[in-house]
Amino acid sequence: MNVVLLILMMMAIGALIGGLTNSLAIKMLFRPYKAKYIGKYRLPFTPGLIPKRQQELARQLGRMVVQHLLTAEGIRKKLEESEFQRQMTLWVQDEVKQLLKQEKKINELLDSFEVNADEGKLRRKISYWVENQYEEMMTQYRAVPVEELLPENWKKKADKGVDKLAANIQLKLSTYIDSPEGKRKISELIEHYLTGQGFLGNMISSFITPQGLTDKAHPAVLQYVRAPETKEWLVELIGKEKDYWVRQPVGTIEEKVGKNAIKRTLGTTVAKTLPLENWLNRTVADWVKPIRSKIIQDAVPVLVAQAGTLLADRIEPMMKKLHLAEIVQDQVEAFSIGRLEAMVLDISRRELKMITYLGALLGGLIGIIQGVIVLILG
Repeated sequence: MNVVLLILMMMAIGALIGGLTNSLAIKMLFRPYKAKYIGKYRLPFTPGLIPKRQQELARQLGRMVVQHLLTAEGIRKKLEESEFQRQMTLWVQDEVKQLLKQEKKINELLDSFEVNADEGKLRRKISYWVENQYEEMMTQYRAVPVEELLPENWKKKADKGVDKLAANIQLKLSTYIDSPEGKRKISELIEHYLTGQGFLGNMISSFITPQGLTDKAHPAVLQYVRAPETKEWLVELIGKEKDYWVRQPVGTIEEKVGKNAIKRTLGTTVAKTLPLENWLNRTVADWVKPIRSKIIQDAVPVLVAQAGTLLADRIEPMMKKLHLAEIVQDQVEAFSIGRLEAMVLDISRRELKMITYLGALLGGLIGIIQGVIVLILG
């Protein structure tokens, strides 16, 4: 009986020592939180291992997160996953639906983003923008002939337009001359001409009155105006004028009209033509109502896919600029030791208990072995 009692006592003592040793070792990972001193001398094993190496632990965790956990390749694969893109598309569509249902007016929405929506200032900015766009465009095209800027179909239309313009001028001129006003104008011209000829004019007037001359000249003038040769002459004249101007550099035409006049006219006209007041007082829902379904069903999936591709292509330089390792390091260094201990224990409390129990088990087995050895040697 004494033999069994001896072995049991040694087993109990070994188990107690093993369990306490492992439990103390686990506690010493964190405790004490700060170094302990007796006078000027720091006690060994203070502070605990993790408090003592917190900065190194933070640095190693930062590297581990960037190099092995939150890697650019891993994020790129996630962004390119079809299921992830589908979920992102659904989420964005829901968000866009809510956004497009807003009853806020455009000017209220702009105010919420601290954007000045004053109509007068907007018109001035639009005018200024149009003038700048005109100047940028003309800087590029001032030395270019007009004909080089015209599409081929426009050139063909211009050629056809010459013939139509000549015919229209001939018709208008013929109609005017055949009218009472046209006859009166011809009579006035004949009378003015005869008056300016002195004696010869008086002599002609004595034989035939200006009205008589008008009656004889009017049909001849009308016949000449209506003649095919007149139309051909007009076509040739207008065609030459057209060819002359299309061969001129754009800057020449601008100079004739006046650059500043063109700029101001364009800017002012565009700014005044736009119905800004109506636009600013319309709600977001009203604005997008005609295209709401297209935005949600068609535009959003395309934008999500393009955004995913763009992020996937640029994820590595973005992560470098974010300095994730430094962020993790700073966060871990900022943790209190109590918080670190609570985090580790929450994750591995069961495993740490098992380590304590394993120490007790091993200590008990060693106690049994020691008891048997003592009995054998005794």
